[in-house]
Amino acid sequence: MAIHLNISSIIRSALVISLALRMRSFYTLALLAVLLLPAVFGCRQDRFTPNADIALRFEADSVLFDTVLVTAGSITKRLKVFNPTNTNVLIDEVYLSGKRLTGQSAYRININGVPSNDLQGVELRANDSLYLFIEVTIDPTSTNTPFLVTDSIIFRSGTKTGKVQLAAYGQNAVFYNGEVLPCNTIWTADRPIVIYNSILVDSLCNLTIEAGTRIYFNKNSTIFTLGSLQVNGTPENPVIFRGDRLDPFYRDLAGAWNGLHFLIGSTNNHISNAELHNGNIAIRVDSLPVSGTAPNLVLDKVLIDNFAIVGLLGFTAHIQATNLLISNCGLYNFLGDLGGSYVFRHATFANIGSGFSRSFPLFVLSNRNNNGLPNAANLILQNSIVYGTREVEFVLDTSGTGGFNAQLSHTILRTNRTQLPGTALQFVNPRFKSPEDKNFSIDTLSPAYQAGLNVIGKFPVLTHDLFGQPRSIMPTLGAIERIE
Repeated sequence: MAIHLNISSIIRSALVISLALRMRSFYTLALLAVLLLPAVFGCRQDRFTPNADIALRFEADSVLFDTVLVTAGSITKRLKVFNPTNTNVLIDEVYLSGKRLTGQSAYRININGVPSNDLQGVELRANDSLYLFIEVTIDPTSTNTPFLVTDSIIFRSGTKTGKVQLAAYGQNAVFYNGEVLPCNTIWTADRPIVIYNSILVDSLCNLTIEAGTRIYFNKNSTIFTLGSLQVNGTPENPVIFRGDRLDPFYRDLAGAWNGLHFLIGSTNNHISNAELHNGNIAIRVDSLPVSGTAPNLVLDKVLIDNFAIVGLLGFTAHIQATNLLISNCGLYNFLGDLGGSYVFRHATFANIGSGFSRSFPLFVLSNRNNNGLPNAANLILQNSIVYGTREVEFVLDTSGTGGFNAQLSHTILRTNRTQLPGTALQFVNPRFKSPEDKNFSIDTLSPAYQAGLNVIGKFPVLTHDLFGQPRSIMPTLGAIERIE
């Protein structure tokens, strides 16, 4: 035991004892003597033993990072280090092996609040623990495929050495930061595209995205289109749009990026075989007013999931969609406002188990006046499913003074207005297989099975479903065909 004298405590104690003596109180003096002994004589074991030959224990023997985009940096991961003995230890060395050997490392460590890649004399009390925080930033290389980047953290206590392996896959990428794209830009699947601070496809210009391309967006980033966007995925190699946080905790959170925004005047946009995940508004079409007969946007085999605000938003837009699945959005899966023309064939709009606290129907079309001016609304909804957890999920708002024309046929709707005009409408549960796992195909007892109208002859794009499966001549309702 080490005995330590606290001078300031001794001085205070002497003053109190002197006061007690003047009070001539034997009992007071005795009590003070008992109470003040710990203040005068402290007994603490706070020596830390160097070269202790103690085998430290680690929370894990390796720290693995998911794919990290080059230059972007990773999340911070945590590692806990334990002293399993009754001895206070002075860990002789904690260091990054690669940094010490070569002078370079993609990794950085912070040891109990001290940012250092090489630290000596790290205190660790008996039966206690400390934290290491680890990050990695990977430099670009010439390869297109993911590549492994490794290092290790070494802990030395006397003759005992412990090691924790570090590993991450780096992915080279093409970066854009707040810029106007050159006209007729083509993105290929060779390397992912990473967007910071949004980009613009200018008027009279095209952006073409080829099959298998992955586009990652930093927070609040958008592709704005004044010209035209052509997305040419395939069922085997869809084009993927999502946020740039790829680690498990963040990659499935809504609101990670903004979305695709088609500005007023943009036409001839086509998105085929694409997936959009976890943003704010997946696709927004501003087309005030609709001009000509050609749609502003054509969608085929497009999956939109987990957007914080809206999946598909149109303002007096002209949108045609086939084999479309929009699931689990915070406010609306589809909102068409201020009129417009919308055609949906073999579409599924579903919101089940999304985790959002919703106050609005998932499908709304309105012909509301725009600054007092009327706008007609036109809707074709065929061979489709609109279903969610609210009692009313399908709303047609005819409050504007413009016309309203809705052609509904062979569709399942969740609504309390079961007298809607249309053909072969059903107001039942479509019996999705596993919506909690985002599987919106139907089960064996679904009323959607073989309930559709055969329109393949008129629309050859419908010969296959969302995932490229052949569609029956007695088709399943919705975007996904049931294959027996």
